[in-house]
Amino acid sequence: MTTKSINELTNELRVILQSRGFNVTNSNADSVLLSYEVKKAINEVNRCRRFNPTDDKLYDVKYEDVIIPLCLCSFAKIGAEGQTSHSENGITRNYTTGGDYPQDMLNGIVPLIK
Repeated sequence: MTTKSINELTNELRVILQSRGFNVTNSNADSVLLSYEVKKAINEVNRCRRFNPTDDKLYDVKYEDVIIPLCLCSFAKIGAEGQTSHSENGITRNYTTGGDYPQDMLNGIVPLIK
């Protein structure tokens, strides 16, 4: 089974963000940002999986369904990077250490045995 290309994943991310009300266009600037987020998520999946990508296989297809949700988590934190606590109108946000992605999502990626 082949993996989707960066462009295919970037286009999926664009459609999902647009459907959620984000003002994402087909502009070069938006494409660069979306592609960056996809590549960053793939790199994180590969790091957690201990997977070495090739030209034909950018990531383990078993974890393809994790890439877009990781990107969405990263987008959700824009403007609140590094936030450790926030409470407003009954909504409380806490971001633990570890970056853009929730640790519970990353914990679901099983490392390959080396």
